[in-house]
Amino acid sequence: MTKTNILAIFMIILVLGMVANETEGKVCREYITEEDNCESMVCATQCSEKWRGFNPFGECKSVTEKICICSYNCQK
Repeated sequence: MTKTNILAIFMIILVLGMVANETEGKVCREYITEEDNCESMVCATQCSEKWRGFNPFGECKSVTEKICICSYNCQK
């Protein structure tokens, strides 16, 4: 019984360590368009097409004007 418990605890720690390592990556940002008329669906689509496989997320932000900013994982 104790051998099984120790093995189960070890496996849980191993899996949690792998998950933490996977989600630890840095987030990079890039301006997709510098147009004043940013549309959220267009921004999200452009971001997904450009950074496919890096979990991209595109959104419109209003800094001085409304621009499309794409956030993605720097490391895959």
